[in-house]
Amino acid sequence: MIAHWDSKYETNISEIDSQHKKLFRLINNIETVYEENKHHLSGKSKVLLDAVSELEDYTLSHFLIEERVMELNQYPNLEAHINQHNKFTDKILDLKNRLGQGNLLSNDELLDTFFKDLIDFLRAWLTNHILKEDLDYKPFIKFSI
Repeated sequence: MIAHWDSKYETNISEIDSQHKKLFRLINNIETVYEENKHHLSGKSKVLLDAVSELEDYTLSHFLIEERVMELNQYPNLEAHINQHNKFTDKILDLKNRLGQGNLLSNDELLDTFFKDLIDFLRAWLTNHILKEDLDYKPFIKFSI
């Protein structure tokens, strides 16, 4: 089930909302490759690795911008929010490293399980993080970068 952007995710900060939309697209891209190649993912291992790397890179960039906006607006829960970001990036790095180890990339059954779990994690984390953590800072933001 591909996650779709909805107005309930809006922070009303155009740059942040635009970046969140792109995060949805990146996750959906991974899910599309997964769904179209289920049980034969080893043939798409490079595409999947590249998609996870792109998501990781874009997320890091997004987090820096989001944290800067919160800092400029003196968001009181900035440190806790940064900790949430750090946990996410640690998890993605760990998952990406797991992809590069052993025979995972050549085992379709293991890849199916790995990417199903990854997609479930990404979808749940993104939607929950936006709805809970990001919307908490919304009232504090008076200006953006």
